[in-house]
Amino acid sequence: MIKSLRKTLLLWLLGPLLALFIPGTMLVYLLGLHALEVAYDRALYESAIDLLKAAQGATLVQDRLRLPRAIRDIVLSDPYDNVYFSILDAHGTLIAGDGLLTLPALDSDNNSGNTPTYYDLVIDGKEVRALSLSVDADHSLRVLVGETRHKREMLASDVVSDFVLPQVAIILLAAALVMWGVGRGLAPLEGLRLALAHRSHQDMRPLETAAVPIEVLPLLREINSLLTRLSSVFESQKHFIGDAAHQLRTPLAGLAAQIDLARSQANLPQTAHALEQIKGVSDRLNHVVNQLLSLARNDAGADRAPVMTPLDLNDFARGITLEWVERALERGIDLGFESGGHETRVMADAQRLGEALDNLIDNALKYCPRTSVVTVRVGERTLSVEDNGPGIPPQERARIFERFYRLLGSGKDGNGLGLAIAKKIVEMHQGTITVEAAPGGRGALFLIRFPAATPAMVGSAAEIWK
Repeated sequence: MIKSLRKTLLLWLLGPLLALFIPGTMLVYLLGLHALEVAYDRALYESAIDLLKAAQGATLVQDRLRLPRAIRDIVLSDPYDNVYFSILDAHGTLIAGDGLLTLPALDSDNNSGNTPTYYDLVIDGKEVRALSLSVDADHSLRVLVGETRHKREMLASDVVSDFVLPQVAIILLAAALVMWGVGRGLAPLEGLRLALAHRSHQDMRPLETAAVPIEVLPLLREINSLLTRLSSVFESQKHFIGDAAHQLRTPLAGLAAQIDLARSQANLPQTAHALEQIKGVSDRLNHVVNQLLSLARNDAGADRAPVMTPLDLNDFARGITLEWVERALERGIDLGFESGGHETRVMADAQRLGEALDNLIDNALKYCPRTSVVTVRVGERTLSVEDNGPGIPPQERARIFERFYRLLGSGKDGNGLGLAIAKKIVEMHQGTITVEAAPGGRGALFLIRFPAATPAMVGSAAEIWK
């Protein structure tokens, strides 16, 4: 499933906002209701105090208090709720009021002095908030005051409409602003996409980094670094194709010339000579093609990753050297092998490392004159090929591992691929290859150094060559 950065940002920005909205709104709503209850309970308490004061100054006529009409109008008048009250004497006898309010469920003896007791009850099917208040601890005079909850419910509805609905509008506006902000924030990525979409596949110029956000800058720098590397690879491929075409054109032209010569000859000796030349050119062409294939096979990004296994360099190098003895004898060169005297194991791909050693030995046999000595030597995590031939000038040693590079004036046939292949294979093994003058100052010494053999090299080498 493809993830959307826009959806992810909206989810993480709007999700917590919406998740906090519901409990936040409920909390504010409940706190508002509590504040309303306290305010209306305080007003109810003030009404009870006024009734107590009026009762204390009123006259008792036939067991009923005659309260001033003004008090009844002020305390009991309410445009929204029904108001009830009762005044009881010390014996609990009703001496004023409507008598509809009952005493609170709590024991009245727990109420002392002017401490009010709030409670809820139902009168004629309506919920009523009531208050019980005594003059003193002996309850010589008790006032009960109550009112229906209509205006409390109306104000609660006002709280919802005046706070919750604007809060919803604010949340929706915030969501719209977040979506707009996310779109603006991702606009540079869209610009980057368009810049890449309109580019030619041959345009490897770095992308502009001046107008991108700092969070995108590391990604853009890596893209530019990748473009630089790709440009280098493409340039190398251009040179490779041109050099390969040049290397193949020469033997092919010679092959065609020898075929024409062979066809024009009437006597067998001349025909045999032409065919011998054709065979030589064919071998050279086959060698070039094989080295081109080897170079492509060992380039980074090749289809098959190296298969690293423990390898004994002594047995491995001895076997490779023996395969070249016959060729060395044909050229009049003394090819030898020297072991380090102890078992040396490295992590390596035996087939590819064999190609590298083959190229080093072939290079030594090709450029060394007759009666030269070539020695393959194994040391502690090292593998070397030493000869006493003409050597390599110091100024040329840095370039001999380049593709198709050949020493001028050597007078030897070659395509300049052998050492490039060897270097690629050694790098694949996370090793290094160097060339220096052989001990004694005559000849060349090619030295391969391997890193310490660890199991981690198996995965890391395969990862490098993906």
